[in-house]
Amino acid sequence: YAEVHAVLEQRCLLCHGAQVQQKNVALHTPELLKQHAQAVYQQASVLKLMPLNNATQITDAERDLIKRWYEAGAAVQ
Repeated sequence: YAEVHAVLEQRCLLCHGAQVQQKNVALHTPELLKQHAQAVYQQASVLKLMPLNNATQITDAERDLIKRWYEAGAAVQ
């Protein structure tokens, strides 16, 4: 989870954090991440649509990390 959290902080929280929640998706707490885990997996790893236009330069390795995290049960501890 710590690795996934670091990726989210760098690549996702600009648009999905405490200050801004694009499309009503906030990921800045473990509880919110758990709530939106499937959407994060779908948008970042499967469809590769987020970040929009890859604005934060997420890497394929980071996308794979999110995929493995989700498929392993999306732990937030």
